[in-house]
Amino acid sequence: MPVKRGEDSRGPYYRWGKTGKKYRYTAGNEGSAKRAKAKATLQGRAAQKKAPDSGAKPKRSEQRRGSRKNKPGSAAGTRGGIKISAETEDALKRKVAAHNEENPGAGKRATLGRLKAVFRRGAGAFSTSHSPKVKSRNQWAMARVNAFLYLLAKGRPRNSKYTTDNDLLPKGHPRRPKNG
Repeated sequence: MPVKRGEDSRGPYYRWGKTGKKYRYTAGNEGSAKRAKAKATLQGRAAQKKAPDSGAKPKRSEQRRGSRKNKPGSAAGTRGGIKISAETEDALKRKVAAHNEENPGAGKRATLGRLKAVFRRGAGAFSTSHSPKVKSRNQWAMARVNAFLYLLAKGRPRNSKYTTDNDLLPKGHPRRPKNG
């Protein structure tokens, strides 16, 4: 995100991105403008240092290639025979029941098969990359399930870049791919 120059009713300013603090300067004063721009640049550098590295590579011990339980492609559809622990399956069943009670409309209903597929994909994605804040594979996978349920209920994802599970959406959902 670059430093942006703007102007509002209080005068001209520089800031980092769209929502950073506004560093004001006196119009026509080059020194004042340079100082304001330098402060906004420093703010941006500080913000970038604080942000977690979303492209963090997992530790070697966390990486998995394949599974003895689940065959390749088992998370491709909602009917794949996905095997997960009984505890996780119970948690997913509770999520299905709670979601369907709150969202009875067509195109918004969740099924256990869909959530298992999303969970399996999330567990696999943990091996590729994950945030350092996420401590376990199950936590990463369950967060992906929650994101999918939000997408089902609201018709749009919280994060516009989340499109990887759209093929699992039910017929009639606005985000479901036409060819899927």
